[in-house]
Amino acid sequence: MIKPFSALLALVFATGLGAPEAFAQLQTRIVANGLDRPLFATSPAGDSRLFIVEQGGLIKILQNGSVQPTPFLDLSGSVNTEGERGLLGMTFDPNFASNRRFYVDYIDRTSLNTVVATYQVSATQPNVADITSRQTVLTVQQPEFNNHKAGWLGFRPGEPGNLYIATGDGGLRDDPGNRAQNLSSNLGKILRIDVSSDRLPNDPTQYGYAIPDGNATGSNPEIYASGLRNPFRDSFDRENGTFYIGDVGQNAREEIDIGAAGANYGWRRFEGTLVNFPNDPQIPNHTPPIFEYNHTADGASVIGGYVYRGSEIPGLEGTYFFADFVNDKVMSFRFTGSGITDLTDRTAELLSPTGISGNITSFGEDASGNLYLVSLNGQVGRIALIPEPASYAMMLAGMGLIGVWVRRRGKARKVPGLT
Repeated sequence: MIKPFSALLALVFATGLGAPEAFAQLQTRIVANGLDRPLFATSPAGDSRLFIVEQGGLIKILQNGSVQPTPFLDLSGSVNTEGERGLLGMTFDPNFASNRRFYVDYIDRTSLNTVVATYQVSATQPNVADITSRQTVLTVQQPEFNNHKAGWLGFRPGEPGNLYIATGDGGLRDDPGNRAQNLSSNLGKILRIDVSSDRLPNDPTQYGYAIPDGNATGSNPEIYASGLRNPFRDSFDRENGTFYIGDVGQNAREEIDIGAAGANYGWRRFEGTLVNFPNDPQIPNHTPPIFEYNHTADGASVIGGYVYRGSEIPGLEGTYFFADFVNDKVMSFRFTGSGITDLTDRTAELLSPTGISGNITSFGEDASGNLYLVSLNGQVGRIALIPEPASYAMMLAGMGLIGVWVRRRGKARKVPGLT
């Protein structure tokens, strides 16, 4: 026989009132406004701050609900911002708490080449980078075009010394030099280098790296994977290390790939699974996307996102979120290892005229696994579960009944843990 207290609990949970996902909807809660063309947001492990990258060269800190007035890093004098150039990405060393090191990816104002550089945070001012600590890690020569510069970089869980770097094909249309297929070029690639220690300790301006085992075979040992057009936003699943690549298409297809050493994603011969240049050489090791969509109502410029691994939205663990910049859509699915399930359009939930209305340039992930939408319009919003008022009131009423029952029972017998 169910006792009265257990019966009350059973009633609350059976009607869905005790399960947050049953009475709440997914929404975007604005956490930062008035930014200048933000492109990315991230946090170091174990840190409550959110670092926001602006295309013009500033990195700002969101702390305790406010954007700090002093930039964390100012590269505005070093960055070219024409077209898709700019300060495009940053990541924190997995050992940031002890070595204070982070990395940035930008297009140099003078050379117009991609530069990956590393800095350390000031030893005395934790919200300010030490500009004198700058060291160049690598550069990638770019053609004269101002698009397809990619810019994401990050560390894979379980590989604390290996830095991954995404590069676009260098621009214009149709990859005129077929650079994405050229293993003597670092364009149109995922690069992977070992930055666990400085291999040039006697050169204060250069941070020397090594080549980890398992990269692709070719002239450029930094290449991990090839055949990408403009992998503008990639991520690692923080739980299992699965590597998601959102590669922007050209005429017909947008795609999301799974990163693997030696993989060739096919551009420019392939756009997704569509043969784009049939006269180009065959690609015997072509790796097709796990998901693609046509240039229709679904969009025309994919923005890769993250797998949700936070603790505040029950039921969404393992869900991958992504967006489309052109059509202002936000979507999600689950990757099973061989295909996808639960493809869901989240646009109505997460975009609104009074919140983030669109122009999504990136997702962000903080140290707790919460996810954010970053809009070129100058906003950053946190994806959150907001209770619906009616259901929330019903839940409170149900909890009130439990409280009344407990107080009455407590007069006769103290209930452990409920006082």
